[in-house]
Amino acid sequence: MSGWSELPPEIIHMISLRIDNPFDLIHFRSVCSWWRSCSLQTFRPIPSLRCPLPPDAGGCGDDCHILRSRVYLVTSLSHDPPRFWLFKLQEEENGALALQSLLNRRTSSEWGVSYPSLLIDLLNSQVVELVQEHVACYTYWCDLFDGPAGSYKCEQPIGFMRLDGENKEFMALGRLSFQGLGMYRSFEDRWTEIETTSGPFPDGITWFNGQFYVIDTAGVTKVVKPILEVSSFRRSRPCNKTRKRWFVKAEDKLLLVEMCTRNLEEYRRPHLLAEKGWFEVSELNEERNDWIQMEDVGGRVLFLDDHFSLSCLPNQVPGFKPNSIIFKGVLGYYGHQVFEFGEQGFILLGDIPEYTQLFPSPSWIVSNV
Repeated sequence: MSGWSELPPEIIHMISLRIDNPFDLIHFRSVCSWWRSCSLQTFRPIPSLRCPLPPDAGGCGDDCHILRSRVYLVTSLSHDPPRFWLFKLQEEENGALALQSLLNRRTSSEWGVSYPSLLIDLLNSQVVELVQEHVACYTYWCDLFDGPAGSYKCEQPIGFMRLDGENKEFMALGRLSFQGLGMYRSFEDRWTEIETTSGPFPDGITWFNGQFYVIDTAGVTKVVKPILEVSSFRRSRPCNKTRKRWFVKAEDKLLLVEMCTRNLEEYRRPHLLAEKGWFEVSELNEERNDWIQMEDVGGRVLFLDDHFSLSCLPNQVPGFKPNSIIFKGVLGYYGHQVFEFGEQGFILLGDIPEYTQLFPSPSWIVSNV
């Protein structure tokens, strides 16, 4: 075989079957006419991974599945200077794709929000996947006092670890209907409850370097190995000013990001939180089982939501200032907010014109409605 263009058709088709997002398939089919003729014509939706809860999971249905969302950065190369847009696609239970607001889990079918279908000129644009988020979704049944029974959909953040290239074998860790933590291992096809006592609800949960990490509202970090061994530690530098926590993976580092106020009153009052709140960041030291405080985020830009977090370098998303955090407003603030290290308090993202154009559908993206 003299070149890639002469790959056997069955090999090309097999590779195209393994591509799990529509943009990579378009790029794959664009290599040459031979690859295009031998590969899938359109992206094949991939149904959600199933992880049914045990029958004795009080009040919960057996429809538990994992929803995956991906955050993309689109760069328009036909503009000078180039323009950028951040957006999120969620894979629905049946595999269909739905456009989501970046720092919300809202799709066009929820909450009366309308996000139009869009056309992106991929000949003059670059699309890069930045991060994935995973949540467990299931039905919860409950009796409403003396009234009729009802049900509603629950979504809980989980730690997710893929075990094979085809995304069929996986492990997930979360606190769903259990008193404590539970792990689902697909090769066993069941959940195993690894903590049977109720404790503080997790503030953050993720996987990193082959292990799961959970931190609760009391600041205790638990390390869960795939073989179901659990250990825990508290950081050597205690902090009684933390109100909310996130895990962020930044290249080869795991960061703990904490929103802080001097007292609870400042956290509970939105105007005081915006005026006096701040963030602290620590890096995991795996050898010492400790969180080592950092002065800032090393020039990065962090994005924080309830179910996902994202770390970027400023040259990946031009327009954002280094050492800044963009986050979904808490309590009385429903918009996005910005914190810049070296400054005091939080700023509404809408008050920074160069930031706002990166979130809604920009004018250079063509509506398909």
